[in-house]
Amino acid sequence: MRSILYFLFIAIHATGFSQSIRGKVEDTNHQALIGATVRELGTTNGAVTDINGRFQLELSQQQGQLLISYTGYLADTVVAVLGKEAHYQLEQDTRYLQEVVVKGETTFMDDLEAKHVEVITASELTKAACCNLSESFETNASVNVSFSDAVTGAKTIQMLGLAGKYVQINRENVPHIRGLNNRYGLGFVPGTWIQSIDVGKGAGTVVNGYESMTGQINLEFKKPEQSERWYFNAYGNSFGRLEFNVNHATDLTDKWSTAVLFHADWMDSEIDGNDDGFLDLPRSRQINVMNRYKYQGDRVNSQIGVHFMTDQKAGGQLGFGFGDDFATSPVYGFSNRTNRFEVFGKTGLLYPHKPYMGWGFIYSLAYQDMEGGYGRNNYDGEETTVYGNAIYQNIIGSTFHQYKTGVSILYDDFAENFADSAFSRREIVPGAYFEYTYLPGDKFTLVAGIRSDLHNLYGTYVTPRLHLRYQLNDRTTLRASAGRGYRTPNAIMENSNVLVSSRRLSILEEPEPEVSWNMGGSLVTGFEMGDREVSVVADYFYTTFENQLIYDLERASELRIYNLEGSSYAHSFQVEAAYPLNDYLKLKAAYKFYDVRATINGELQEVPFNSRHRFFANASYATKYDKWTADVTLHWYGSQRLPSTLDKPTEFQRPQRSEAYPHVIAQVSRGFRWGSIYLGSENLFNFTQDNPIIDAENPFGEQFDAAMVWGPIAGRLVYAGIRYKIK
Repeated sequence: MRSILYFLFIAIHATGFSQSIRGKVEDTNHQALIGATVRELGTTNGAVTDINGRFQLELSQQQGQLLISYTGYLADTVVAVLGKEAHYQLEQDTRYLQEVVVKGETTFMDDLEAKHVEVITASELTKAACCNLSESFETNASVNVSFSDAVTGAKTIQMLGLAGKYVQINRENVPHIRGLNNRYGLGFVPGTWIQSIDVGKGAGTVVNGYESMTGQINLEFKKPEQSERWYFNAYGNSFGRLEFNVNHATDLTDKWSTAVLFHADWMDSEIDGNDDGFLDLPRSRQINVMNRYKYQGDRVNSQIGVHFMTDQKAGGQLGFGFGDDFATSPVYGFSNRTNRFEVFGKTGLLYPHKPYMGWGFIYSLAYQDMEGGYGRNNYDGEETTVYGNAIYQNIIGSTFHQYKTGVSILYDDFAENFADSAFSRREIVPGAYFEYTYLPGDKFTLVAGIRSDLHNLYGTYVTPRLHLRYQLNDRTTLRASAGRGYRTPNAIMENSNVLVSSRRLSILEEPEPEVSWNMGGSLVTGFEMGDREVSVVADYFYTTFENQLIYDLERASELRIYNLEGSSYAHSFQVEAAYPLNDYLKLKAAYKFYDVRATINGELQEVPFNSRHRFFANASYATKYDKWTADVTLHWYGSQRLPSTLDKPTEFQRPQRSEAYPHVIAQVSRGFRWGSIYLGSENLFNFTQDNPIIDAENPFGEQFDAAMVWGPIAGRLVYAGIRYKIK
């Protein structure tokens, strides 16, 4: 009914007064002001100037007056000039220009975004080692990182109390860490390639697909036209890991630019701090190369890139190394070799006189294979993924009513084998979507989207999403969101941590797609304390599953996999406060509460390996011009429920809950004109989990289990490095 009334309103207006006017907005030096807002006074009718400062607007009143505004300039009210193109000038606002100090924030909330999005900049990433994406969240309160087991060294993330597999991780809006890439993919993204990370909580946009359940993380890599001409980074740590990174960007012509990103790391040390006979971290070596090109024209922008990565790991008991055969080795061995090749790109068609209108096409073709094994059991997987997304955006009448619509295609050919189990599927998923944005001004935003995808294996997916934003005043903003999500689970890859055990793999029924609803909201506000402002962010999100693949570890001899029968949900609450104590020292703290439960073995109970209470604190110090910087971060994890081991012999049983523990990282760096040198430490308090491996002396026996990991395995790590830049 509302839609019918809206279109009747448009039709009535169309029969009334309508006069098109054209104009140009510039400053007093006759320079065009791009993106200035022109609004008909007393109405919500408006337009935005294009790259030449020009606009076109349909007046709804005969004696129209225009309010013209632009950031940094004095707003002006003028009479609309009919019949010809009028030129309007705005004067620069100099009332507050006696002294200007510009200092960018290393993390910030995107104030105008309807979704709850925190932006992590490249400057924030330099506060920690950040060798790869798994270490990029060390100074962030919203995303938690942990090791999944005591053998493979794989790191996983959590958001809103749920595993990282429920977060859609994109690279420049292309789904990236998913499928076969899910388990080790965080380690395949070098930190020196990242320009920024957008961390969005809650349901994501329908434009990027249906797989977002608890949030979206979008990685922006360094662009050819914006990067340093040369960037070098060398890193080494006390565990014997060495890393070398080189980025190079250059202009090929006035419209073409290119960048080459190179990463290599190597570690061949035997680290066994707890003397259990197993490597605390596996040996590893990786070569990672990306070459991307960008074309910037007057009407067309286009990018294309190629990416190749090869990674090898070898772990397990002391003495097992690269090239050893895990199937015949006298010691327990873990081996994994991964190759990945990808071609990706995007093309956009622009309309200079209509900056709100455009076409875009995003695509990716990726192939990845893995082979290796755990103990005497082999594992290999292969995946080919093709993704395409065609997007069109425009307005309905004025820029207050915007929309995006398009079609997408996902082709995913996935196969994996473990021991005597084999799984394969071929997904072909065409989809279409529509997303409407109502943006009447700076204070309110509504984004409503819906998409429909036809899955060749599971039928039709219907995915609605809604985001609301309301700015109460200059300091306080409220947001709310709700949406549905779908994903196809990968029974083995997503639980490869339990493969380093003697458990039998028991898949009791055919896995079905996981389906969830997420809803929640956030409050962003601030208040003065002394002569400075405390900023506060509080958010609450609730995720509930219609279906979920349950990984039941409650029987010590097997991993039972079955579809959800009952309820499964996660409550997530977080409050974070930041306060600049002075011009040099900034403090930040957060408290997080998670109540995550699922029906496991017929009983609704806490999901294991999940801390209900968590605390985060960060102190960041920087002298003038960042000549010296220092950063200390504390993560405190509360007690976690552990899977039952009561059916094991007494000497191999474990407590029902873990102990609480701290994890502290610290770094100091010295800046120069050419770059910086840095020194830091991870796990500064040297806390490690006692006896993380059950029956480590008998890894081929029936009681062996290296997956009961709830805390750090490796002890204190010290690292140092150098960054060198030629701008």
